[in-house]
Amino acid sequence: MSERNRSTLAWAIASGVIGIGAVVLIIGLLTPVTFGWFAFQPASDATFVPDGGGVFLSHTTILGLVVLTIGFLSVAFLAGWRGARGRPNRLDPDSAN
Repeated sequence: MSERNRSTLAWAIASGVIGIGAVVLIIGLLTPVTFGWFAFQPASDATFVPDGGGVFLSHTTILGLVVLTIGFLSVAFLAGWRGARGRPNRLDPDSAN
């Protein structure tokens, strides 16, 4: 496999990971988060009501964020690799400079 084909394949995979992460994140954000207790505190008048004081994320939303982050990191790596690949090596006396 040539260098160009490997580079194109790597960019396609990174773009696909970003797309999958975005889809999973959107699905996770559209899914309502269920929140409930399985036990109670008998002698208490305090009630917990999540009125915007905190953010509750579903497992799907967290998975989407993780996959999206991995995709963006891989694109950043590929962009840096592509940018550094065309530069001459300053330590190599035989490089064109």
